[in-house]
Amino acid sequence: MTTTVELYPETLKVLNALGHVRSAIVSNADHEHLAAWNVTLPVEFILISEAVRAYKPNRLVFQKALERLGLQPHDVLHVGDSDVDDVKGAKAAGLRVAWVNRDGRSRHSDVPEPDFEIPDLTGLLTLL
Repeated sequence: MTTTVELYPETLKVLNALGHVRSAIVSNADHEHLAAWNVTLPVEFILISEAVRAYKPNRLVFQKALERLGLQPHDVLHVGDSDVDDVKGAKAAGLRVAWVNRDGRSRHSDVPEPDFEIPDLTGLLTLL
């Protein structure tokens, strides 16, 4: 059974507005979930955990993305909505992080502070 994937309403608008910025998607999805993404995204690539054989927050996922981009951790801003998977994982890999905190949640006690906290993806337009 394939899961339906819905983008946040502002996703395409923000990605298109950031067209000059190199971007990729790093997801804990597997091939089955990727097949459910019935949309073309304006990114260089989509890296799924199934291909890496590790799931966020494992730093290997972030390292593989860095390798594909040919960039160093300090050159990348990771944007994600999970404090554990995204903030904790990306910080452990040395990346700067923008946490999309749509609901104003508190971080888990073992999660480091993100570099930025934004309520939705439109916050990226002022950061970049």
